[in-house]
Amino acid sequence: MKRQKHLSRFLLALAAIVVLVFLLAPIIAVIGGSFNGEGYFSFPPDTWSVRWYQAAASNEEHLSSLAHSLKVASVATLISVVLCIPASLALVKGSRKLTSFMKKIFMAPIFLPAIVWGVGMLLFFGKTNVRGSFGLLVAAHVVLVTPYLIRVVGSSLDEFNFTLEDAAISLGATPAQTFLRVTLPLISPGVVVGAVFGFMISFSELIITLFIAGSNFTTFPVRVYSEMRTEGLNPMVLAYSTIIVVVVLVISIIGEKCARWSRFFS
Repeated sequence: MKRQKHLSRFLLALAAIVVLVFLLAPIIAVIGGSFNGEGYFSFPPDTWSVRWYQAAASNEEHLSSLAHSLKVASVATLISVVLCIPASLALVKGSRKLTSFMKKIFMAPIFLPAIVWGVGMLLFFGKTNVRGSFGLLVAAHVVLVTPYLIRVVGSSLDEFNFTLEDAAISLGATPAQTFLRVTLPLISPGVVVGAVFGFMISFSELIITLFIAGSNFTTFPVRVYSEMRTEGLNPMVLAYSTIIVVVVLVISIIGEKCARWSRFFS
């Protein structure tokens, strides 16, 4: 009996390791391929070099598209944070029937395929002749990102004790003071986690951006996709990807260590 228990644990651990390796294999290949000294993708590398990191640091087109992605993601995330906090509070405090209906509306962008949103936005904004503008691209990303933030901030509010607000008001605080000094500080970990998560989604968005972004405002994922279609895989892109992976990994470790942010996705 004891031997069977140890065997089952061993098989479960082995299965977990196999799944983990399967999930991490593409990332490992990208990181390893970025250090290849040749002008093509090879893993494991034939020769080791940092030439593609040096090329990435001086390529103006890629750096420009990277700056565009950072700009769009930053503005879209900021707007989404401003929108999601009152929306999440309304969903928590509203009537159960109305809240259930509104949650389904807010979650729609999550469940619908991105290509559906891309085609819909292309047809809708095509009527207004504003396709390709920065504001339009930000608006599209806000639509995409906000539901995720509402989900995360809503999880934070599920743990919030609203009697603290009543106590603050009973002591003479105004609604604005109560929100700024009581509610917001206590839900700030969820807001920060949602903002980071939303930023990553916006930064990596390809399909919707591909439909509505103009040639004068090309984001990094769109540029990489376009180059791969015409020129194949550029090893310089692997260098950028490795840097992004490292940054995301560091942020994830810090977030889990300091805010235990995995609890907001339960």
